[in-house]
Amino acid sequence: MNKLSSLVILLSLMACGTQDNDGVAVAREGSPANEVVEYVWHNKGPNFSEENLNMLVKKWNSLIDAGNYEINGANILTPRGESQADFIWVMLWPSMDARDAAWDDWMKNVDSEWQEMIKGIMTVDFDNVYAFKPIVKRTASVPNQSSTFENEFNFCNYNEGYGESDLEKFEMDFTNFLDETEVKDGPDGFWYVMLEPYFDGSEENPLVDYVWLSLWTDMAEKNNGYGNYGATNLPAESDRLSSCQRFSFSGRAIR
Repeated sequence: MNKLSSLVILLSLMACGTQDNDGVAVAREGSPANEVVEYVWHNKGPNFSEENLNMLVKKWNSLIDAGNYEINGANILTPRGESQADFIWVMLWPSMDARDAAWDDWMKNVDSEWQEMIKGIMTVDFDNVYAFKPIVKRTASVPNQSSTFENEFNFCNYNEGYGESDLEKFEMDFTNFLDETEVKDGPDGFWYVMLEPYFDGSEENPLVDYVWLSLWTDMAEKNNGYGNYGATNLPAESDRLSSCQRFSFSGRAIR
């Protein structure tokens, strides 16, 4: 089974969860821009608690600072209910070179210390690490200044007779809808990116045609956006274009 197929299976078992921390704003395009967004699965240990997780977040940030790694930000995505992973640690990198250099140094010089710190609290699943190139298609008109957010992955395959040109047409229609909605309701924090995997599929488990990631400031904004969207012909246009698996999360920025 290839990595994207495994990720889709994981997401199919997940929904949203929320954690609070107002000290960090959600990382978006980065400076320099994010060229890599990386998802690392984690599982809870017998001593897991929100307090212990927050303690480890502080220690992790100290280790990142000490290593002087080139990293733009980090988030935690937490599922509701049971899943193959209890939460996902997300890292935003300016380049694959920066990502590789950081991981190389971490595994040589830091990981043994980190494993001692997290023992009994959580475990890292190194068999499930997924890196994507995020392509920002629309930025938020009102940037999220809090540490929490909502996001939604859409893993999509084109329906027969449809392809990239049809997706481009849909995005144009979607952009017009967003522009008109902002005129009517005012600006909001919605934005979206396309995720291109840095890993390959196989003949048995091919990659999906595209991965669309939507983000909102909070659930109220998401619900309002979906209400406006559902009152248009865009859902029908999307259904003609492709078949998608949709998975929603809540998250918080930790760096």
